[in-house]
Amino acid sequence: MNIKTTVDDAALIHPTKLIMNTKKMVEGLRRSDKRSVIRQKIIAGALCALACLSTPALAADGPTKVRFLVLANRESPLSSVVPGRMAKINVELGDTVTQGKVLANMDCSDLVARKNAAEAEFHAAQLRYEAKAKLQGLQSAAALEVGLAASEVNRTKGQMGIFDAQLAQCKFIAPFNGRVAKIYVKEGQGIGAGAPVIDLVGSGTLRARLNVPSSWVSWLKIGSQLNASVGETGKQYPLTVTHISGKVDAVSQTIEIETRFPDKTDDVLPGMSGQAVAVCPPDENRCLNNGAVNS
Repeated sequence: MNIKTTVDDAALIHPTKLIMNTKKMVEGLRRSDKRSVIRQKIIAGALCALACLSTPALAADGPTKVRFLVLANRESPLSSVVPGRMAKINVELGDTVTQGKVLANMDCSDLVARKNAAEAEFHAAQLRYEAKAKLQGLQSAAALEVGLAASEVNRTKGQMGIFDAQLAQCKFIAPFNGRVAKIYVKEGQGIGAGAPVIDLVGSGTLRARLNVPSSWVSWLKIGSQLNASVGETGKQYPLTVTHISGKVDAVSQTIEIETRFPDKTDDVLPGMSGQAVAVCPPDENRCLNNGAVNS
């Protein structure tokens, strides 16, 4: 806005109007200045926030404690493949089971009936094929008729295989040695395809999963040690690094690792948690500046 031109033009106007127009112009300039100041403050605040985010956090005095979660060596959520009704549950919550044990049975009597019908069709198809083959030997049946009879035998045999596979799904068999972690259904309950039935956890050596600072990558290796404290037991356990992720989380600047508990840690269960501290290898000094402790 050209202020001089505005004032010159205003001289031709009534003095009262001139004063009012001048006041409006000044207030407009003041509001513009206030908006400019607010914009400057917002920009300054945003730049400060970005600077704070880009500045690495200073490491606190003492070792860096990292949270971890205890996992079973193997887990298997058994679910229903075919719909039906639960006929029998052979285990209780917390039971120890061996590989191959039948944990539960579904009532699949309808599948049994359909399989019996498929077997009858299969035997009938076999008889027709044998009869056609004999007639072909007597030159009383064409090769096409014999081929169609053989195809019918294969079709009915395949149908029987489908029912056998479905009947096998009516039994829930333990795939490994472990313990029953959860039972979702009750005897007599109808369930649909894909519904969870039993959760099974392995009885082998427990694992722990951690997200550690990405700066540890420079010295943390497979076989590195950590000292873990499980909150539920209040005891200390040594952990051995078994797997290190191939990617760093860009947001949290951490990397996921998996560790192994000592064998026969009976008082620790999957789902427990705690804190762990990295143990610095004897020939490594960089880890002492990253929150690790001496071995």
